[in-house]
Amino acid sequence: MYNKIQETGDTMQQESMDTKSILATALMELTSRKNFAKITIADITHVSGFNRQTFYYHFRDKYELLSWIYEQEASQVFDEDISLENWHRYMAVLLQHIRNNKWFYSNTIRHDESYFQNFIFTLTSTLFYKAIDALDLHHQLDASDKKFYAEFFSFGISGVVINWIKSDMKESPEQVASALKSLAQDSEKLAYEKYRESYRKMKGTT
Repeated sequence: MYNKIQETGDTMQQESMDTKSILATALMELTSRKNFAKITIADITHVSGFNRQTFYYHFRDKYELLSWIYEQEASQVFDEDISLENWHRYMAVLLQHIRNNKWFYSNTIRHDESYFQNFIFTLTSTLFYKAIDALDLHHQLDASDKKFYAEFFSFGISGVVINWIKSDMKESPEQVASALKSLAQDSEKLAYEKYRESYRKMKGTT
């Protein structure tokens, strides 16, 4: 009985994912010939073959669908092995994918860059926080300091990527990824210097 319920749940989950993917493909196809701002839910349902009820069952609006697409595109590139040491290589692959779908990313970011910015910020801030935390062997940095440095450089990285897209992606994905790697290394150095300064002060008072 339990196995049947589980199988039914798995089937429904897969069907939901399939529906979301079809809606996502419809939106991406539409952005190749229509300004994102002018794309309606009716356009998406017409191209996908679904009705409005099906769309709203899965997404609140086209912006939630857009955010889902960004996340799904990245999930095909990034995996659990990503770290601060190798993330720039994953980023180069993602940037190449963005360049291959230039019309979609340029169109949507030109309309509203905040959704993409939030996506990149979320993707990188956790990585930076973990890296900075790993340097703090004696727990001298406050959690608020770690969060500040992680978010500061994550905003920087999202800005670099957005500017690259807006400037017609002239540099190669490898060049941009290399620049982002340098930025990430700077975040480590800054946090480490902060850590050393705090540790020296602690030792001076003991």
